[in-house]
Amino acid sequence: MKTTELPKVADSLYKRMEADGYSRSVVETAKWIIGHFGNYCSNLEIPDITVPVAVKFLEECFGVDYYNTTIAMHTVVRRPLLILFEFEESGSYLKSHQRGSTTEIPMVYESIFREYRDLVNATSLSKNTKERKLWIFTKYFAYLENEGVLKTTDIEYQAVHDYVNSLNGYAAATIRCIKSGLREIYDWLYSKKHIAFSGRQVFPLIRKDPRNKLLSYYSKEEVNQILSCIDTDTPSGKCMYCVICILAHLGLRAGDVINLKFSDINWNTETISIVQRKTETPLSLPLLEEVKYSLIDYIKNGRNESADEEYIFATLYAPYTRFHCTSSLFRMVDRCMETAGINYEGRHHGPHALRHSLATNMLKENVPISAIANILGHSSTRTTEIYLTVDETNLKEISLEVPCV
Repeated sequence: MKTTELPKVADSLYKRMEADGYSRSVVETAKWIIGHFGNYCSNLEIPDITVPVAVKFLEECFGVDYYNTTIAMHTVVRRPLLILFEFEESGSYLKSHQRGSTTEIPMVYESIFREYRDLVNATSLSKNTKERKLWIFTKYFAYLENEGVLKTTDIEYQAVHDYVNSLNGYAAATIRCIKSGLREIYDWLYSKKHIAFSGRQVFPLIRKDPRNKLLSYYSKEEVNQILSCIDTDTPSGKCMYCVICILAHLGLRAGDVINLKFSDINWNTETISIVQRKTETPLSLPLLEEVKYSLIDYIKNGRNESADEEYIFATLYAPYTRFHCTSSLFRMVDRCMETAGINYEGRHHGPHALRHSLATNMLKENVPISAIANILGHSSTRTTEIYLTVDETNLKEISLEVPCV
């Protein structure tokens, strides 16, 4: 961005923030920070505004580390510049900037990133999938720059394996996702003749961990304990209670919960009808009393007016939009388990654990496995049996239900 273009871009950003529901004080803070930044660039006769210029500005004028997300005051000061660059680049911006949520594109790889971004954005993939692919790209190429690899032609075969081995603290499923993304990137680089080997050569096979361990399970008493600890006198409590009721009593996947629309609810027939995101197959479930009344209470007394008015669940803080990722639901479940005093050591403690628990509790109550499969939206009872590995006794009985010939 040229320094001369800053006032125009900034004015458009302020209007977008106001339209998104940000308070006057937040917008005024953004104006103050960006205004100082503009003066800084003009006084030093800096022709092009870049991230390194912003880093130097914050360090010299405020003693703030642009990349530090741990100090509250630093976050307030740096965020206006973060969203300024995002807005100039894409016409939008992230709602929050938690640790690791953004990675700057190394300048030496900027042109190739733009080309890859255009390729990804031209696909029909979901927004979250596109963002994940670009996140993998930026993290990897930032690593290459840090290792002194400044041209694609200098990328060696072993580099990607060294990078994967450096990813400490990531779950196995996340590592598999990163490997798949990197394989795709390498295939693209190979097709463009930027490198001499393909992604399939680097990662011939990406293995999945075998399902050889018991899945996480919570008893009906524990689930009720989780629900009873929620303060439903507050708007946020009404939202959490409704979300966890749906997860615990209907077993919907988190992705389907955040995508629930008002049109999915038929109040006359008391049913919820959706097309599952994961399988793209339709699913219709009864609107149980517990879910129905929690929905009514949330919609009437707890829901914020949202820009995405067709979606049921809206964020708890401005700008009020639909939930765009399932991590918000994970935090809800995790927080409620903590408050309820549930000991989840050795167990997963997110939305999917409630789905597993619903299935297993139904099996304990002698609900036929075919009926459980229908409720979970599984096309095959073999998939449902995987969910129920925690109840070994009943599974042995199921295996014996083969008629003698």
